[in-house]
Amino acid sequence: MAYSNTVNVYGVKSPSFIEKSFTSKKKRTVGLAFPLGKARQELFKQRSGVELVKDAITQLIKTRKGERIMLPSFGCNLDAYLFQPLDETTFNGIKQEILTSFERYIVGARILKLTVLPLGEAGPLGGNSLKITLRVRLEEDDLAIFDIPITLS
Repeated sequence: MAYSNTVNVYGVKSPSFIEKSFTSKKKRTVGLAFPLGKARQELFKQRSGVELVKDAITQLIKTRKGERIMLPSFGCNLDAYLFQPLDETTFNGIKQEILTSFERYIVGARILKLTVLPLGEAGPLGGNSLKITLRVRLEEDDLAIFDIPITLS
């Protein structure tokens, strides 16, 4: 494989594909898909852009605080709200929990709208079920606006 070599600022020749990767104007954030795959070829599947942000937000909301050893404040304690009365006080507490965690751990996105609704009398596991919908916009791309529906039961 032949690469054209260029001289960098230190006078060392480096392959052109390395120079292009460090000098490209558009940054592309890449991360692991959530949840991790079970098959060997899907175990470390990568995601980027909207899919990466959706996975990160879903993981943040469905993780309890204290569940991750190295980040004990990562997550939301939303399961504490499942058996509370379905009123404005409960919904505002859920929204505040999500907004606080989102602001602290999600970079490169902004919540445009956050709704919390009761899903029905009793969920599949018994007790109350909640439907949370976030309308999110990526900061790097004004046209990337998407909804993330999450069900808690």
